[in-house]
Amino acid sequence: MENKINYKDVPACFTHCIQADCQMANHCLRQLAMQALPDSERAVRILNPQLTKTAKKCEFYRSDEPQVYGKGFTNMQKKMLPDQYDTFRYRLQGKFGRNPYFERRKGERLCSPSEIKEVEAALKAIGHEELKFDAYVKKLNWID
Repeated sequence: MENKINYKDVPACFTHCIQADCQMANHCLRQLAMQALPDSERAVRILNPQLTKTAKKCEFYRSDEPQVYGKGFTNMQKKMLPDQYDTFRYRLQGKFGRNPYFERRKGERLCSPSEIKEVEAALKAIGHEELKFDAYVKKLNWID
């Protein structure tokens, strides 16, 4: 079978799965990472085989369907009043931290699907639910 992923894209501490006979193996990032594993890798993390299921209901399943990530939200600031922006910024800095907040705002770091929900909740709290990210990117969701 042809590898669907490039192993260089797999995060360093990503947990692999060795259940090649699983019904979901062809669409599970954990098994696809295992299939793409190069000979040069000396050691990798794997799931406990006694806990994995080879059925459609595995709690460790990670879909190979690309997810939508938000890239930057500098345009949001332009459409807020200063007090609204302060509330928005402080709320998100509490979730992400100061520097990571600014990295996400500038688009240097993508906002994962769960982080998009955090941003949307902060927008809702200040009454700006209609604001959108500067751009959106589709990519594999390894961690979120």
